[in-house]
Parts: sequence; structure tokens; C-alpha cells
Amino acid sequence: MKKFYFFIFFLSFNFLSAASPEIKSFTKQNPKQILMVGNSFLYYNNGMHNPLVRMIRADKELGEGHKIRKATINGSSLTWHNIKTYVSNPFIGSFTFDQDNNLVESEKQPFDLVIMHDCSRCPVNKETQKMFHAAVDVHAKALKKENIEGMLMMTWPYKDKPAMTKKLRKEYVKAANRNNIMVSPVGLAFHEVNKSYPNINLYTKDLRHPSPAGTYLAAAVLFGSIYKKTPEGNPYIFGLDSQEAEILQKIAWQVTQNFYNGK
Repeated sequence: MKKFYFFIFFLSFNFLSAASPEIKSFTKQNPKQILMVGNSFLYYNNGMHNPLVRMIRADKELGEGHKIRKATINGSSLTWHNIKTYVSNPFIGSFTFDQDNNLVESEKQPFDLVIMHDCSRCPVNKETQKMFHAAVDVHAKALKKENIEGMLMMTWPYKDKPAMTKKLRKEYVKAANRNNIMVSPVGLAFHEVNKSYPNINLYTKDLRHPSPAGTYLAAAVLFGSIYKKTPEGNPYIFGLDSQEAEILQKIAWQVTQNFYNGK
């Protein structure tokens, strides 16, 4: 059975290896202040930032002080967001409340990294494809001006439309390479799990939004992409079955390594 899964895994990677990333790591190591920008793909299951930051904190080698915030608009494309305003807003992260509802002010920490994604169809739809590329150009330029790393999160195919995978890879890699920023292969990991482990359901009933397993898989791929560390063996599993989490961690790391190695 293991040989069979490996065979499927190898074939699917060969099929999807047309577009390869040029930027494979960040200038800044171990980014701690992170902003995620996107739509409902990010906020389902109480937010993708939650399993990601908990995986980071569970890895003691990465140290302390990591914080992830998200800016999401349901149904949005990147053209709906003004990332320049997000990263320059002096009030983001400037205060919170304690358990007694007292205002606690804190010094704003500049973002080290902004992770962004477009609407699920925008990069591959002929009528919105140019807008996707133009928006990435604008946001990447704004981030570089503020000395902030940028990363695209390649989104996943709908469960009933696997052919989206290759198209999404092509456009996300093209946009990332043109702007000299990283892209994380989240969509490729969905593709691999869908093919090799069809009993693991990564989707809600609409076949588009992520189930808890889907959100966790995406977080695991982002973890590997950002920190160049395997998520395998990470103790935080988002309430999933331990065997299922182990499979998702393994696929996340295999996909990440293969993607940045040009496979």
C-alpha cells in the first residue's frame, strides 16, 4: 500500500511541476510579526492563523514572541484590500484588554511578513487574471518599500475541479517570480491529499472552503514554507485524529520540499 501511495504521489508531482519558484527563502529569518490577508478561506474554522501560530509556539527552537493577525473580507480578491494601509496603520496591535476589561496599551511591532491570497477563481479566470497580477504587483511594491517580506499563499482547487491545481500553480508562481517574493504551495498539498488519501476530507459541504483538516494542512504547509522546518512531529494537531494529523504533516513537508526543489 505504501508503494502504491508513493507511485501516485510521484506521478502527480510530475504532472504539476511546470512552474517553479525562484525565491525559496526570506531575507529575514524567523519572522515573528505576521499579517495574513485574504478572504473566507482564511477565517473558516476560527482562522488559519490559529493553528499556524500554535504550531510555531509548539516548536521551541523558534523561540517566543510570534504573533499572527489576519485581515479578511468575505468573497474578496486582492483588489479589495489596501495592504499599504494595513502595514502603516499605527493602531493595529497597539492595545488589548486584560481579563478585568482594563485597557492595556502596547508598543506596535512592525510586521515582518505579509501572507496574501486572491479569491479562489481570480488567478485563473480570464476576466480577473490581469487584476490578480496587477494587485500582487501593487502590494509587493508597497511591502518592499516598508522592508516587509511578502508571500503568496497558493490556494487550492475545488474538490470537484482538480484541474484548477495546475492553473493556480502557474499563475501564483508567475506573480511571485515577477515580484521576487515567495509563494507557499498550499494548493499542491490539497491536490496530493485528495489523490493519495481521499478518505481525508479537506472541504466543507460546498466543496470549496476548508474543513478543519484543510485548515490544518494549509497551516502546516505555511509553517514549512516560512521556517524551512518540517511540521512532522509537531505536537499541536488542531483537535484532529492523531493519525490523520500525522499524514497531513507528512504530505505538507513532502510537497513543500518538492516544490522548492523544482519538482
